[in-house]
Amino acid sequence: MLMPEQMNRIVIVGSKESMKQTIDVLYQSESLHVIDFSSEEQGFSLGSPLPESSDASKKLLKLRALEKDLELPNTPMKETVPVAKVRSELDSSMAELDKELSSIVEMRSKAQSRLSEIQTEKRSLEPFFGLDVPLELYKGYSTIGVSTGYVRSNPTADVSKVSPNADVNISKDGKFVAVFYPLKDATEVQKAIAQNGFSEVPAPIGVGMPRDRVKQIDEESKKLETSIEDATKKLDEVREKFGKMVAASDEHLSIAVQVAETPLRFGTTAHAFIIDGWVPTTDVEKLRAALNQQVGDKVFLDVLETAERFEGHAHDTSHIENVDYGKKDETPTKQNNNKTVKHFEFLTEMISTPKYNEIDPSFVLALTFPLFFGMMIGDIGYGLSFVLLGALGLKKCKSKEWRIIATMLFYGGIWSMIIGYFMYGDMLGMPIEPVAGELSWSTVLHTNIDIPFVDDPYNKLHDVKMLLFISLMIGFVHLAIGFIIGIYNKAIRYGLKHAMMEKFSWLMILIGGWFLLIYVLDMLVTPLDSWNLPLFDLYLYISLALIIPGTIIAYIGEGGGAILELPGLMSNVMSYTRLAAIGMSKAGLAFAFNTLSFEIIIDVTGEVDPLMAIIALAVFIVGQLMVWILGIISAGIHSIRLHYVELFQKFYEGGGVMFEPLRIVRKITSEKAGE
Repeated sequence: MLMPEQMNRIVIVGSKESMKQTIDVLYQSESLHVIDFSSEEQGFSLGSPLPESSDASKKLLKLRALEKDLELPNTPMKETVPVAKVRSELDSSMAELDKELSSIVEMRSKAQSRLSEIQTEKRSLEPFFGLDVPLELYKGYSTIGVSTGYVRSNPTADVSKVSPNADVNISKDGKFVAVFYPLKDATEVQKAIAQNGFSEVPAPIGVGMPRDRVKQIDEESKKLETSIEDATKKLDEVREKFGKMVAASDEHLSIAVQVAETPLRFGTTAHAFIIDGWVPTTDVEKLRAALNQQVGDKVFLDVLETAERFEGHAHDTSHIENVDYGKKDETPTKQNNNKTVKHFEFLTEMISTPKYNEIDPSFVLALTFPLFFGMMIGDIGYGLSFVLLGALGLKKCKSKEWRIIATMLFYGGIWSMIIGYFMYGDMLGMPIEPVAGELSWSTVLHTNIDIPFVDDPYNKLHDVKMLLFISLMIGFVHLAIGFIIGIYNKAIRYGLKHAMMEKFSWLMILIGGWFLLIYVLDMLVTPLDSWNLPLFDLYLYISLALIIPGTIIAYIGEGGGAILELPGLMSNVMSYTRLAAIGMSKAGLAFAFNTLSFEIIIDVTGEVDPLMAIIALAVFIVGQLMVWILGIISAGIHSIRLHYVELFQKFYEGGGVMFEPLRIVRKITSEKAGE
């Protein structure tokens, strides 16, 4: 489970007449990650699409055009359509859809175009409402010039000075004018109106008064809008009738094109084809058997190599002639996790795909990500709500993004309930058991509640030193896990010597730092006499015995940069104090709202006024909702940060190639065996 599945590089060779059958077997097996064939290979050329590709591509292109006109929504279908039905009804459905759709789309398109045109005309007429001038008087003169537009001030006096025969028409609000003047005075008139802040608006074309024309436009607009509504209703009816079949046909044709164009990834000669790719070791014999059963002796499968984890190993390709099958293509990674860990693979992929020869960190995320989330929340009430919401999300959500959020809530909620019960004894930000001088559920409910199996739980606001100490210890353990994984990764890739120099040295420094922290805490912060551990100075000697040689080994293996990274390791450890800090901040916020609700607005120790109780309940609900939302955001972000920034840097390289086998993914259509 820790390492990706072992891969075999294979080659499949066969006669061209068996290519279609071979492709069908490969898609059924879903086990071959194809390496695209290079056109530069001597004696080979790239394959050509299967004959059915052309017809399927044409139909798909036509169907996509119809889909655009149909305005088909991109929503998941509740029921699938059998492939056999799609095949039998595809041509007739497309022809009928094209016939019904073309007239509707054309009618609506013309109406929308005309509506847009007259609305533009209406907007151009609106400035002329304030002028009592028919539209036909603005155009058609040979000796008279006309200027229309907005002005900041009345230009009548200035125009009269330069052109006594000019006629200035100005709106009642004094902001719009139409000036008629002899063409011989055009230059002077334009200067005069420009001095009054003139901004030209072209006069519209038409006859009659502007308001009368607008009334005509409004009447025509209503008719056009009715026409558009009728066309839209008809389009909805057509969409209801054909939508499901169109979506299914699109998927069917897309798959047909995908399968038919698969040979473009193969190498071919005049009479044969060759396929190069990777297959999981456990699937090689299954694929061989399927080919023998369905294609027979026309196809031959040969295993070229079993991919090694150790990068220095040279591949034995001496038995291959003409074509070089050396390690020019990176081995793909097929993550090998159980159902629970698979929920966390998306978090790993957000950083990068694991390499074939390194441990997949998804299992670490599955173990410690929910634990950190739960420790930051540490509350039975919040945890229960997270579990319920996460379970609903895992059941209903389909996208990876929403499923990982649901996963975080579900598993994080479980840990939140466990830690909230056994470690903190909290529910909705309040201790369950009575606490001297502090609000608790025992106080609110006027009864002493005793939590079974829990003795003296920690208080997030009082036991700060101990919680910070626990957070640091968790940080040491978490980083140690990272270095141990790093040792394994380096050992299988480059050998034990590299692993010792580059990772084991840092593990020594980390463990030495743990002993040093115990010593410092004993001396400065937390008395440890109650632990009954003698000779605490011994911790100092142990720490130095680990840190000094570890630093020397790291320096030999990595150079001077190792010395510079020492403070970074310390900051990595200190970063884990956020496990306690986030929990304390959430507890403080919840404490404030709970105190406001139960101690200030109402007095839980005396008689409760019903009105004040309602107000207190409203404040309590709003406050809890705020804490709930902030808890999800802060705990989720900081939990994943501790993995991405602190942990992954200790061992994870990533940059692998995702295993992507030939396979058909159906979401809308369904195919039974033999169809």
